[in-house]
Amino acid sequence: MTLVCLFCNSPLQGPEDAEYASGDVIECNECGESNDYDSVVEVAKEKGVEEVSEEIQRQLKKELGNLFKTN
Repeated sequence: MTLVCLFCNSPLQGPEDAEYASGDVIECNECGESNDYDSVVEVAKEKGVEEVSEEIQRQLKKELGNLFKTN
């Protein structure tokens, strides 16, 4: 899961060995804004759920379309 800046949508990157936890602030290397870790993770989770839901809907439409195809 890639965490992105809430302000400029750029990927947030920290030191390789950095470990973030609830309440931490991550500074964006692109725009310099401070991002709340909890908010960034919540947005990433919501985006992930949305992407999975969209893929499920695409697959269901495809399967239902195949089910009702006439030969």
